[in-house]
Amino acid sequence: MVKLNQISSQYIGKIMYALFLMSILETLSFFVILSPSLRMAQNSSPFTAQIFTIALAFVALCVWLTFQFGFAVMLLRMTRRQSVNLGHIFIGFKCFKPASKVIFSFAGIFAFLVIVSRFIARFIFSQIKPDFSYQSLSIQDLQEVAENSELLSEFALNIVIFMGIFLAVIFVLSLISLIHFVFVFHLHFDNPSMSISELFTKSAKMMKKNVFRLIVFALRAGGKPLLVAIVLAVLVNFIPEGKNSGLSILVFILDMIYFINLYTAMIRIYLTVPVLYEELLNQKLEIAQDENS
Repeated sequence: MVKLNQISSQYIGKIMYALFLMSILETLSFFVILSPSLRMAQNSSPFTAQIFTIALAFVALCVWLTFQFGFAVMLLRMTRRQSVNLGHIFIGFKCFKPASKVIFSFAGIFAFLVIVSRFIARFIFSQIKPDFSYQSLSIQDLQEVAENSELLSEFALNIVIFMGIFLAVIFVLSLISLIHFVFVFHLHFDNPSMSISELFTKSAKMMKKNVFRLIVFALRAGGKPLLVAIVLAVLVNFIPEGKNSGLSILVFILDMIYFINLYTAMIRIYLTVPVLYEELLNQKLEIAQDENS
């Protein structure tokens, strides 16, 4: 925590700017990549449009992971007190040939988890709403739903329930499976010639007996900013909407405080991975030196 606090204090402004810039670029990339699927949905058969959308979604996922790779490298260099600049968030694109093997591997794992989560979510949803299946709705059914406010409200509620279940399932599955591979990007940066199997195996070995340690470390790192962000997110939803200028100003101020605390918590949580990675490497080095001596 001492080392994390030192790094956070020294680089908080640069990291926040990089994270904000990366978020904007990721959103624009998703929009640019996925927008053709909307036109395809209007001019092609449902099956063709679905396949095309899945392919574009995979490409968008790879772009997102490439940004995440660059951000992970930037944070690792900060942890080592090495020179950094905003250009490091693009290092995955600049060195895509060596980085692509880990990016495509993670994209494949994510795609598999999405498929599994979708089946699990559909099963759970079918137990809650056995008579509803939004996938079987025809164009005429959708038009009928759109013209009937009661049906539209029920339809929207069911979609929200399904998406909530799906996101919860994929979050749990991702946390259980991917937390063992949090060091893959860092290991690849330090060992670009290492094979995929070696990278994932070594990350899993490093995380052995450290999973709970990393989770507790992340929660402690998020600390007060994370708690404030959660409280404000709940509080804002209870403020009634209206044309009252005083309430509008209050909501705006609370939103700004929420935004700052959320980004601060995210930065500190992001930093826990390279800090723990460096700690484990140093422990391994010390053990090796003791054995040699």
